[in-house]
Amino acid sequence: MQCPVCEKEDVFNLIETWKEYKLYHCRKCDVVFSHPMKNPGSEWYEESELYILGKTLCDTTISWHHDQFIHDGKVFGDSLLDVGCGNGVFMKEAQKLGYKVVGIDFDKENIRIAREQFGLNEVFSITLENLIDSYPNKKFDVITFFEVLEHMDSPNNFIKLIKTGLKPGGYIALSVPNRERFLDPLGDGDYPPNHLTRWNASSISSFLEKRGFEIIKVTTKKLTTDDLIGYIKTKIRFRIAHKLILKGKTHNDQAIIHRAATLMKIKDTALKLVTIPLAPILSLLKLQGGGLYCLARLKPVVTLSKEKGNL
Repeated sequence: MQCPVCEKEDVFNLIETWKEYKLYHCRKCDVVFSHPMKNPGSEWYEESELYILGKTLCDTTISWHHDQFIHDGKVFGDSLLDVGCGNGVFMKEAQKLGYKVVGIDFDKENIRIAREQFGLNEVFSITLENLIDSYPNKKFDVITFFEVLEHMDSPNNFIKLIKTGLKPGGYIALSVPNRERFLDPLGDGDYPPNHLTRWNASSISSFLEKRGFEIIKVTTKKLTTDDLIGYIKTKIRFRIAHKLILKGKTHNDQAIIHRAATLMKIKDTALKLVTIPLAPILSLLKLQGGGLYCLARLKPVVTLSKEKGNL
């Protein structure tokens, strides 16, 4: 067995066993990885309860990692590819910055939402490899992949594909869960087969630098009430909304789904009211939250030319 990131053998420690999986920490590249290291495929994600609720309720709020890119306000060219675009909420905001956006996601339901809810036409239910094979001459100024890398069973091959799709000197923006977070709002969702790798600021920086990228910034999310709310949700699960969603989808009953959405809004509002007084305390503590955001640039390839008379 070898580390799937640095490909070194016998440089890792077993840190945890989860069901049929073992989690190892690599002492060479500082990544935590799963064994076996296998992505479960698109059907698993389409049917998983981890994602059904979000897709059905179609949250139109951009996430913290999206916010990092949008509020930088910088435009790194004209074209942007969002890998794992989800329902398209980030793409819509990127359009407002002036980008011509293309999005891919293997979940067909997400693509349908992106088209119908946000009016996005250039969204496709294909893999990055399929996109590059179909359009070998298509290159992008920016490629984003938020909350994607941790799902990849071959991070190295994924980054190679990203580099293939970038213009020379192009930019990437990405996010991964921060494994050094103080509270865990992900629960079972941070385990395989959903998440196959775990990263911190140093390991994601080293990974990208060794693969030809110049790190522009790495931002660690600060612990906020959002993290606290997520943590509480993982500990207190009545699953009433999930059951209503599944029932509504089974019977194609939008009234049931609407009740589930209302229930979730009431729950979220109640948790926000309870945690708001804790916001100043969390700010003073300066603890790490659940997200890592990274912006990097592909370094130009330096070629050495031979001069006459020199070998």
